[in-house]
Amino acid sequence: MIPDNDSTPVIETDRLMMQAQTVVETPIAAARGKLMQASTVERDQPADAPLPRTVAWIRNFLARPHPDVGRPGPVCPFTPTALALDTIWLAEIQDRDVSLDRIVELISVYRDLFGEIEPRTGQVAINKTVLIVFPHLGDDAAAFVDEVQQQLKPSFVDLGLMLGEFHASNESPGLRNPDFRPLRSPVPMLAIRQMVETDLPFLRRSLDTAQVRSQFLRSYLRRLGGTVRRNYFDQAVKALVEAEIELQAQSAAAAKPTTASA
Repeated sequence: MIPDNDSTPVIETDRLMMQAQTVVETPIAAARGKLMQASTVERDQPADAPLPRTVAWIRNFLARPHPDVGRPGPVCPFTPTALALDTIWLAEIQDRDVSLDRIVELISVYRDLFGEIEPRTGQVAINKTVLIVFPHLGDDAAAFVDEVQQQLKPSFVDLGLMLGEFHASNESPGLRNPDFRPLRSPVPMLAIRQMVETDLPFLRRSLDTAQVRSQFLRSYLRRLGGTVRRNYFDQAVKALVEAEIELQAQSAAAAKPTTASA
């Protein structure tokens, strides 16, 4: 039978094939779909779920003063404002068996997505944080989180971002009290945020090699050098010079010929 209009008939097998087609999500789109603001997490999920537990820890620990911090104010000075502005975004990674390469790839996607989510401009953007939470990695969680942070931190700093590692056994000390452990959290996670001038102590740590410190400090000065207060600028320049001198000394020692004993 010839149709009495200009439409093209669709064969049944073609229709079934079209219905069976799968829409392929890009990694960015898939990551964006997992992100939820803290207010949405608290409203829509049960209190004992991983993301609400994380938000509760943020409210009850990071956003409040602690006697062991060594200064007045909350553990993280930016957190109360971020909670008030609802600029804390969270994503739960539900995988239970993932490789280190897979997590590195995943965090790199969230790094690229960070600049696309609101707020993107203005002073308020400093308070934006993306938390990628890993509640199902078991005993390997701390090692995974630490290794990913160590691998990716240079690329984050180079872009003017910071990548923080949080888990229950984190041994990183507080800046003013070496016995305080501000990065211990009930659920393992990695935190992405913008670099700010007060991050300088995290970029000149003596536990990092001279080469790593030099790289971090160059990125800090390149990204923030024109906006930081003079004392931070001077401290960064001094730390960079010290790292460069240490690197030169290491190169000279490596190049020095050894004399064989008779």
